[in-house]
Amino acid sequence: MGATCHNRGVGDSSDGIDRAGAITAVRALEAWVRDRIGCDASFAPLPVEASTRQFFRVVAAGDTCVAMHSPPASENNAQFVRLSGIFRAAGLPVPAILHQDAERGFFLVTDVGDRNFASVYASEPEAPLQAAIEALVRLQRVQSRDIPPYTTRRFDDELGIFAEWFVGKLLGMAPDATFHAAKSVLIDAIAAMPACVVHRDYHSRNLLWNEGRLGIVDFQDALMGPVTYDIASLLRDCYHTFSEVEVTRWRRHFRVRSGLAVEEAAFARAFDFTAIQRQLKAIGIFVRLRYRLGRGSHLADVLPVLRRVIALCRGYEELGALADWLGGLAHVAEPRLRAIAEP
Repeated sequence: MGATCHNRGVGDSSDGIDRAGAITAVRALEAWVRDRIGCDASFAPLPVEASTRQFFRVVAAGDTCVAMHSPPASENNAQFVRLSGIFRAAGLPVPAILHQDAERGFFLVTDVGDRNFASVYASEPEAPLQAAIEALVRLQRVQSRDIPPYTTRRFDDELGIFAEWFVGKLLGMAPDATFHAAKSVLIDAIAAMPACVVHRDYHSRNLLWNEGRLGIVDFQDALMGPVTYDIASLLRDCYHTFSEVEVTRWRRHFRVRSGLAVEEAAFARAFDFTAIQRQLKAIGIFVRLRYRLGRGSHLADVLPVLRRVIALCRGYEELGALADWLGGLAHVAEPRLRAIAEP
């Protein structure tokens, strides 16, 4: 079937979103793929994620692959190509690039599966989580000068996404001294951890499970960062909630498998602080998607994630004031999120 783009009128750009341009790009991508594979093909759009990229499962001659439109103006496609090679050489199960047109941001890659972890956790969480943690241990061992550092400035900037888009744009408020003080506490704890390669979006929608085999996607933003980052992404997922018993069990398993010379209490604290920083950033991105791209796909996740952050903060005395402040924001945010979610 032809790839589709759901929109409210192709020519309507009153909200600053170039829907006509997006549809044109998709049609050009379809033509490019058919030219590369040399036969007709069907295109099925894959779920929209928190980026400007679009994905389509391509079926041709009884085989499947994935077509991606990754706009060069907003995505680092050169780094995607570099990291694909680095990670595949390290034995990590990331897609291979079959064809590319970097100038237009068109890619055809191998299909590593269509069942993400979010769809298998209810029935079989054990094997996927075990495989994901083993892959993290392997990822940590990757060494490359092509992977830049995750700086404290970047962590601060990411918390700024929450401040700008959730607090500022959605709520019409400004962060107070409580938020700024908590930022320093969070970042100091995170930065104290040993550094390794981190995927940065290692969660249930970017991890695939296909007949007992792991697939990893959305790796193009990898950096050299704190060892707590990816395991926090995995176990304190924006899209799935594990029990605290499960979180503790798998966090401890990861620490042992990684051979880290970090005490359990210090690691657990940094793990939670990393999750708080990451989830606040995610909330800002979810709101930004609505205002910048007209995508309300992640608005339903905002309040559940925020409430989990608040609960996590309440477990640490030094974050109690942050929990109280965020609780006040959650009360104000609920009706405003409903308002911007409406068509």
